[in-house]
Amino acid sequence: MVKTPEDLMKMQADAMKVSSEAAAKTLEGFQKLAALNLQTAQAALEQSAEQVKALLAARDAKVLTELVTSYAKPSPEKFTAYAKAVYAISSETGADLTAMVEKQVAAANQQFASTIESIAKNAPAGTEGAVGFIRQAMGAASAAYEQVNSATKQFVSAAESNLGKAAKGGSAKR
Repeated sequence: MVKTPEDLMKMQADAMKVSSEAAAKTLEGFQKLAALNLQTAQAALEQSAEQVKALLAARDAKVLTELVTSYAKPSPEKFTAYAKAVYAISSETGADLTAMVEKQVAAANQQFASTIESIAKNAPAGTEGAVGFIRQAMGAASAAYEQVNSATKQFVSAAESNLGKAAKGGSAKR
């Protein structure tokens, strides 16, 4: 509960700190993706240079045709590895941001509950029904949040499981 200007200033400082941490975590995720893309581009460039050397070294049409045909085939293993790396980076960043949000929601709920309790202690006689209603509404909102949060976690877990199965199935077929 905000009682003094110092309390308000502390809340604002805390909010700025959390915003800064979230921005830093997001930037870190983008940096990891950029590094991955740079590594992937560098590997592709090196592979292309090797392929050009091999093509230039070919001395007959049959070898040249075989090289061109083999280079034209896409590499599902490389794509799968890249996709998994992108997914790992985005999952890690998302999990970190989710943890930050959950921490903030828990702190806000605790602060709201303490404010309600403070109001209840200082409430005039005859307002017990209104205070009880507010407590009941707060409990229902908290339960609804927990249900949504739980359902979201189950959905994400199922999606990750299905993605893992699809990746294994895709690379096993080749």
